[in-house]
Amino acid sequence: MWPSVPLAFLLLATTCRGGKLYNVELQLFDILKLEQETIIDFGDVRIMGRERSLNGTVHITQDMDADNFQMSVDFQTDPLRNGEWRKIVFSVPLMNICEAMRLYIGSYGKSTLRLGENTNLPFDGQQCPLPKGTYYIREMLMNTDTWPEIMPIGNLKSNFRFFKQGKAIGGVSVQTEISQSLKLL
Repeated sequence: MWPSVPLAFLLLATTCRGGKLYNVELQLFDILKLEQETIIDFGDVRIMGRERSLNGTVHITQDMDADNFQMSVDFQTDPLRNGEWRKIVFSVPLMNICEAMRLYIGSYGKSTLRLGENTNLPFDGQQCPLPKGTYYIREMLMNTDTWPEIMPIGNLKSNFRFFKQGKAIGGVSVQTEISQSLKLL
């Protein structure tokens, strides 16, 4: 009986290659408070259902061009899941919105934000300016296929902030829970 335990472990270890070693689940989707005019409004987006998918509409009241609009993303981690948040080094500094979307969302978010499948929001940076309008988000789940191989385990808070000529015009804080997993082939 004992020899089968190492054999089972060896079999498991050799079949657990390829794929991510973590799962991500949405916990909270909060609107960041503003004192200025809201130009990009996530107020109608909610987490719904057992799968905790994002659903709702995003309203953009002005065309958001690279000359006047900026975006930044900062991250905080709570590895023990006890409410003690710490900033992490990785972030997207304040930069023009088109470049920030192309670099961050176009690289890491493209597996989650799938244009024409679960949203019509062109948040990949390919379309600039980002046109004003009302956009849907439907049954959007966190997909880690394009995420970095190494992620902090525990809770992760991502704060997406949008600016017009340096003044806050919208933002959202997304809290996720990242847990380790083994993917079998």
